[in-house]
Order: sequence, then structure tokens, then C-alpha cells
Amino acid sequence: MSTIATETVRLAADRRQPGERAHLTTRLDDFATTRQKVGKQEELRMRIRKSMRDAVIAALAVIAVGIAACNQFEPRDKRFYYRALWNFALREDLAELDSEFNGVDFGHSNLYENLLLTGGKDVAAIDDRARKETLAFIATKPQLNPNEEAIAPTYMRLAWRAQNTFDEAHALHRATYDIMASDEPDKDRALHNVLAYYQQSDYAITAKRLDHHRLDQFPYSKTFRTRFPLFNATIWSYHYLQVAVYDPLRAAHSLDEKKQAVRPILATYRGYLAQPPVQWTFMPLTAELSPAFAARYQEIANIFDNLHMLHDNISDILASEALGTWEEKRAEIYRIVNSYYLASADAANPMIVKTSLEREHHH
Repeated sequence: MSTIATETVRLAADRRQPGERAHLTTRLDDFATTRQKVGKQEELRMRIRKSMRDAVIAALAVIAVGIAACNQFEPRDKRFYYRALWNFALREDLAELDSEFNGVDFGHSNLYENLLLTGGKDVAAIDDRARKETLAFIATKPQLNPNEEAIAPTYMRLAWRAQNTFDEAHALHRATYDIMASDEPDKDRALHNVLAYYQQSDYAITAKRLDHHRLDQFPYSKTFRTRFPLFNATIWSYHYLQVAVYDPLRAAHSLDEKKQAVRPILATYRGYLAQPPVQWTFMPLTAELSPAFAARYQEIANIFDNLHMLHDNISDILASEALGTWEEKRAEIYRIVNSYYLASADAANPMIVKTSLEREHHH
């Protein structure tokens, strides 16, 4: 009822007899109550509409932020390892060597996480604290390889694709050790199969030999090894162990011979951990430490040497002050991975060392 109608009823009530007046007064009270209810309902509807409008605005804001953030998201398309009867032969038969490799996995991730979080400037944090953490982990003789995403969550978020490139190359490393440690009768065929499986991946490092000295001449190259010589020598000691065992394992004919063959290498490696070889000026190469393996399986040896150089390049990037922000470091890491390391870039990769036949064909 409108205000004018209500007033008309009130005036009419004033002119009526007391009984009629009471009746009309009751109607007026009913009208007032109804109007209050309508007002409250309308207020409630307005509140609901406002809440819905606010919710829609908030949802649109979340979607907008999500779309912007998508540029930082990466698919995590992990691949299962190549399955064969020789899987885990190293763990089962040469556990002492296997546990050392598990320690190596911790060292790289722990280093990257600490370089990133400290800005790569704090010598004590890297050469003392982080290195000793790695040595302490190695001393536990871990029976399983650690979860690297748990060790270096910040680095994994920064450059997960680079880490996946490492993971797949490390899986190839492990497969070659398993084949060498096993009683697989046709090791050539087994190694050919695991190489073919690895190269099916978009994350495969080129099997051609990169010019490692040119790769060592970026503006930020040698930042890490110069600033943190102890940890760098420790990393290179890992790489020594990783490539030095191939020829002794390949030459041994029985499991006992294999155990005997790796012991002096383990002793040398542990000596390097105690006294890091800071006098080394370049990382160990497969052809220098396992020449027979490198000659027979040249592509695999190239992949491992390229992998180890990639580790050095990323250490330099994370330690470099010239790449001051995390975004700059991420962009440079991915530029390196994309341009120089993925197998798909072989045709145009200027860092690949050409054979004489390839050079003649080019001219």
C-alpha cells in the first residue's frame, strides 16, 4: 500500500465510530507490518545481489591472475625409466658404489637450492655449510636415491624443465651402470636400446660432442668455480666417479671382479671428498677416464660429458651477479637448455663439434 493510501485510511479511521476506528487501526498496523517485511525482504535481496556481484568480481580477478601466472607454469611430464631384467643390478650387486651415486644426487640439488637462496655470494654458506651437508649425507650411505624436489623445492619451481633434463640423463646414467653390473649377455644391444629410448624424449641432451671449452666462455662462466673452489672440486669429484667406473666394470668378468675393480676408484673418490682437487682446471671427461667405453659408446659418452657441462653452466648462472634476478637466471638457464642441449637443436647448434666429413659436406 502506498503512503497516500495509508494516510487516507488513517483519516477515514479518525472519522469513524470507535469500533470501526479500531478495525481500521488494526488494518493500518497490518499494513505497516507488511511494509516492514517487504522492506526487509528487499534489503535482503539487495545484499544477496551485492554478494553475488562481489563473488563474480573476485572470481574474475582470480581467473585474470591465473591466466597471467600460466606463463610461469610448466607441464611436469615425467617419464618412467626403461624397464628390463637388469634394472637395479647395481643396487643389488654393487651396493657400495650405488650408495655413492645416491649421495651425488643430493649434492647437485642441495647446491642449486643454496646458490639460489643465498644469491651465490655467501662463500661460507656454500663452500662450508652446504658442502658439509652434502658430505654428511654421503656419509650416511643412502640405499635409495633421494627425492630431489624435496631437497631443492625453490630451484625446481624456478627451472623444472632443466631439472627434468637432468633427471632423464641421470636415468640413462643409472641404466648404463645396471647393464655393466649385470650378467646381461648382450650389453651392446642393451645399451643401444636404452640410448634409443632416451633419445625419444624431448628432454634428451644431444649425443654429439659439444665444444666444452667454448661453452666455458660465457660472460658468467667460471663464476662458481672461482668463488666456491671447494664445492666445485667436490662436484668434479662426483663426475670423476661417475665416468671412471665404466672401463673397470666392462673389463671385469664376474661379480667378484667387478667389486674388486671399483674399490680403488672408490678410495680415490673418497680421498677427493676429504681433500677436494682444487688444482683441477677442467671437469673430468669420459674419454680421459674410461677411454674404451667412450670409444665403443661414443654417443653415450658425449651425452654424459654434455650433461656434466650443463651442471657447470647452471652453477655459474645461479652464482652470477650479472644475472641479478631469478627471472634473468631462469631465462638464461632455458636459453642454454633450448639452444645447446636438446637433441632437437642439433641441426643448428653452433656449439656442436663437427667431424671432418661434416665440415666437408657443409662447404
